Amino acid sequence: MEGTGEEVVAIADLTDEDIHECVEDAFRYDRLVLAASSYDAGVFPPMEDFLRRLKHKNYQNRKVYLIENGSWAPSAARAMKAILDEMNVEVCEQVVTIKSKMTQETLDEMISLAQKIVFGDKEDSFAKFREQQKDD
Repeated sequence: MEGTGEEVVAIADLTDEDIHECVEDAFRYDRLVLAASSYDAGVFPPMEDFLRRLKHKNYQNRKVYLIENGSWAPSAARAMKAILDEMNVEVCEQVVTIKSKMTQETLDEMISLAQKIVFGDKEDSFAKFREQQKDD
């Protein structure tokens, strides 16, 4: 997202960070990207806990983007979406699924998702950005 004009990006590892700080950060921004691995046909427990806390705090009016990782049966996105559906948030239909490791295809999907996060569905904004990049 560097070079796109986005001034602040916060990244948190829910297994290592203070969960209260992570919840606080979620309320600071209008967009949230959730990336989690699948776990027992659901989502990794720290992510589930985080989402339940957001719901409890009435997290709403934001755009949410999902990235999941799983080997043979990824389930994290479905589990996260089920919790998010209980909130007043807009969940992007485009989900990136990583099956154990990054491939060129998943990298391309990540780039496409990053473009959607920064520019939304405005193709002309992204085209202008690409032109600026070429000029620099």
